[in-house]
Amino acid sequence: MARTPIIRSLMRPHLLNLEPYEGVDPPEVLSERSGIPTERIVKLNGNENPYGPSPKVASALACYMSYHIYTDPLQRRVRQALSEYADTTQDRIVAGAGSDELIDLLMRLFLDPGDTVIQCTPTFGMYESFAEICGARVLSIPRGNHFEIDLPKVLEAARRGAKMAFIASPNNPTGDLMGEDTAREILATGMLVVIDEAYFEFAGSTLLALLGEYPNLVVLRTFSKWAGLASLRLGYGIMDEAISERLMTIKPPYNISIASELALFASLEDKELLLSRVEHLAQSRDELYKSLLEFKELQPIPSKANFILCRGPLGKGRWLYERLAEHGVFVRYYSNPLLENYIRITVGLPDENKTLREALKVILS
Repeated sequence: MARTPIIRSLMRPHLLNLEPYEGVDPPEVLSERSGIPTERIVKLNGNENPYGPSPKVASALACYMSYHIYTDPLQRRVRQALSEYADTTQDRIVAGAGSDELIDLLMRLFLDPGDTVIQCTPTFGMYESFAEICGARVLSIPRGNHFEIDLPKVLEAARRGAKMAFIASPNNPTGDLMGEDTAREILATGMLVVIDEAYFEFAGSTLLALLGEYPNLVVLRTFSKWAGLASLRLGYGIMDEAISERLMTIKPPYNISIASELALFASLEDKELLLSRVEHLAQSRDELYKSLLEFKELQPIPSKANFILCRGPLGKGRWLYERLAEHGVFVRYYSNPLLENYIRITVGLPDENKTLREALKVILS
């Protein structure tokens, strides 16, 4: 114990009190905590795809025989496959171990300690975590009453020297899209603007076409949501060739596992099935939204993703989260003061959505 302060003195000072990202617990942990059997857990807290991956993924992983061989450090086949799927060119693509790794790499490439990064809160927590690790200053600009981006404040921050902006579209956890006009105004500042389109397939809307006009645009996407590959960690970025060339230089050489590669190819081979599931989830999202409107104590927010942010009884966001957990239904609650009255509900399978509604009827009756 006496040696601990000595070890800590060797660490980078700005990381000593860094708070970890609040992830979601797996079903077995939720089961142990609640005393409810794992098979009865309704997990609606991680924005995971309840249909899971394509059946072809398991077959591809089972049949592969060369796990002892390193993957291609230049990601040739991966980048080609992704460029065809995203309708872009291979030299604009970089794949990562989830889009999280690309967020980290972009910050490593562009940020010096003390540089300013803009985020529009509430939003995905990893932007702030990675920026703080880099020693950057995070400027959190609160969204408006309807969770719209406060464009004047973003532009003012850019004029004051902000170097990067991270904007999710659809935004997590609010589910709203950023309009093209807003994107153009922010891009015109010259900052590096990273638009996180993790839920692109559910939204059916993208700002990728702006890349031809704005080399300071980066679009991030992932296979975690639409393709059901959350635990295999496969994301990618689409960007100007000058950026992708540097990211390919600074990334770990074998950052994409062969399991992720095989799952990627199998998913794209079966994309019609996966996209039909996305369509089913989008329909279920809209149906769930309408059913949540029936509870006078709740205020669901329209969403273009695979989740719905829902305002609960005033001051009772955590209370509602805890009561649902007692029924075996786990949704997402945030410690963020901006969301203290809210829960985020991932769209589940029909039976899971039904269980959620039945639990709400009991809790809010």
